Amino acid sequence: MPVLNMNEESSMKTITTAVSALALMSALAPVCAFAIEPAWVGARAGTNGVGGEVGVRILPTVVLRGVGQGYDYGYDQTIDGIAYDGNLKLGSYGLQADFRPPIVPFYVTAGIFANDNQFDLVATPATNVVIGNTSYTPAQVGTLNTKATFNDVAYFVGAGLKLELGPIETALEAGVYYQGDPKVVYTSTGLLASNPSFQTDLAIESAKIVDELDAARYWPMVTLMGRYKF
Repeated sequence: MPVLNMNEESSMKTITTAVSALALMSALAPVCAFAIEPAWVGARAGTNGVGGEVGVRILPTVVLRGVGQGYDYGYDQTIDGIAYDGNLKLGSYGLQADFRPPIVPFYVTAGIFANDNQFDLVATPATNVVIGNTSYTPAQVGTLNTKATFNDVAYFVGAGLKLELGPIETALEAGVYYQGDPKVVYTSTGLLASNPSFQTDLAIESAKIVDELDAARYWPMVTLMGRYKF
């Protein structure tokens, strides 16, 4: 079976997302073709990064949104006694559908996203460190590199509160962004990088990192939005 390189994988992900979006819009077309009208353009910022959105009204109480957002965060994290320099790379692009009842300021929403969220962790121990069940020297370990990714497709369910002032709308939205279990690649550059016993200890340490990041499968998605309504 041929192996796709990173660019090909990214292209395939983009194509898959586009096809999914077109399929959803095609399914909605018979119902809403007569009613589609621009709703708003807006900016957004929150726990999934910063970005923008465009909304179209497909029914009097239903708005379909195209959303794009991302950001990189640097942070430090210690896992199982090993201090890592971390980088959280956020990226999500997709569709949300809002049900907005008349008069009341509340609405409910759900969405599907192409998910590029990932954690990168790097550690270069300066003293002996325990990996798995064994103590190793800095030369034996070298640099530890961790890359944790999640499902290519994520799902969101939430609710929002909106405040309207003429053509300007401000909204605060919160919910759960489900991106699946973390998938961790954990490697070393040290003298024992290819040693079978060391590889066994790396696998033990990798499992601990998976446990540490497991809660991120249910990512809390809280977003503040400003919109200009048409």
